[in-house]
Amino acid sequence: MGHDQISRGREKTLVEMKLAKNTQLERNLANQLPIYQAASDAQNGIKAIIFFSYRELQKVNRILRKLKLEGNRDVVLIDARADNKPSGSKA
Repeated sequence: MGHDQISRGREKTLVEMKLAKNTQLERNLANQLPIYQAASDAQNGIKAIIFFSYRELQKVNRILRKLKLEGNRDVVLIDARADNKPSGSKA
């Protein structure tokens, strides 16, 4: 996916977007964001992980537990599942 830098005033935050289905997700979570922050002048970093199925959510949660990132405020999960939302006609 990639990363973007968001700034407000003097403070900058690096936002790294990842797909849950990425086979290198665990390695990326463990290594990449600190490297991006060091290369830029961002003071903070957020990892946004997009998942499209319950299976992907389980995978992400397993990785977050393993890396001791579960509940970390700098990790944001984005639920993009189509099967758990009410349809427009039923809402």
